[in-house]
Amino acid sequence: MAERPKELDNKVIIMNGFSYDEISMIMKAVKSLFDKPGDLIFAMTTERSLNTRVKDLIVDMSQDHEYLKKNPPDRKPSE
Repeated sequence: MAERPKELDNKVIIMNGFSYDEISMIMKAVKSLFDKPGDLIFAMTTERSLNTRVKDLIVDMSQDHEYLKKNPPDRKPSE
């Protein structure tokens, strides 16, 4: 039997049917409840993700999240 991927231990929140404003409010509210909000993984559904096994989706999102933590995108300062 295959070993359980370590990525399945991550805290993942998948949202469907929300507007971008609602997603922003949800993320802000949820992050305020955790000591390490940067460890949370948020995602909204896409046509591709709706047809992907949840296990595979969590592993994929976890790998992307880890990459971005190690390689944050350049952010321009607010004007």
